[in-house]
Amino acid sequence: MAYCEEIKDYEDHKWYLIDRKPSKCPNCGNKTIAKAVLGYPLEEDWYNDKIFNIGCLPTPFPEQEKFGCNTCDSRFFKDTPNARAYLNGEGEWYDQYD
Repeated sequence: MAYCEEIKDYEDHKWYLIDRKPSKCPNCGNKTIAKAVLGYPLEEDWYNDKIFNIGCLPTPFPEQEKFGCNTCDSRFFKDTPNARAYLNGEGEWYDQYD
């Protein structure tokens, strides 16, 4: 079974730490989990169910999301020491506008 832990207290978004790709979304229950792609998408990427478009700006979380739910926009981040350090108040929050 995949490890999936919700990241608490992040506005109204559903973010999760994972050890591998989830088979279904813990938030909505759908199986529309896709690989997250950072950058400006091509037109056909908007209609590709195998891609979760992040957009052009990286997330301010220390790790970039690996997967996302195309139904409810939940995001999944790899559970790393860097991510854990941030969640324990020891790491830095990345600010893309600095």
